[in-house]
Amino acid sequence: MRRVRAGGLRRTAATAATATLLLVATGAGRLPAGGPTYVTGFGALADDWQGQRRLEEGRVAPSDLVGLWQSVLWADGYLPRSGITCRYDTTSSDATRIWQGNHDLSPDGIVGPASYGFVGHRLVQAPPWTVYRGEKYDLPLRRGRGGVYEVYDAGHFDGLRSDAVTLVVCRR
Repeated sequence: MRRVRAGGLRRTAATAATATLLLVATGAGRLPAGGPTYVTGFGALADDWQGQRRLEEGRVAPSDLVGLWQSVLWADGYLPRSGITCRYDTTSSDATRIWQGNHDLSPDGIVGPASYGFVGHRLVQAPPWTVYRGEKYDLPLRRGRGGVYEVYDAGHFDGLRSDAVTLVVCRR
């Protein structure tokens, strides 16, 4: 990956192998009760992810939400691209502890409101995108009216699930 400066926005040159890291949102919305659950965000960007499920080693099932968190750790330089597995394992927990300690958060390895809140403050508008300003890479995002975050995965957009793994990168 290399960064290119264009119009004041750092951009990441993405290859097909890293397309799953480019998170995008559309207005797909939530499915009816009892259906799949998605990563969503409404209102101010800074609080988009604070209501998401806690991620704690041994206490959370694999999901696209874990893949999102691992993508944040990748963008900040704490995980290699191969560390995006959608499983919150020891590697993810250890990287999270280091990340938290380096950002003056309690280094407990648990992703909760404080960690999501810190990340939320790095979301900025760069029309037509919302961008997570990582320490190493930018992670372009976009959310639509319905607030459902989607990921460009295997040639099309899919809702980013908080209750299941759908990302191709995580099914290897």
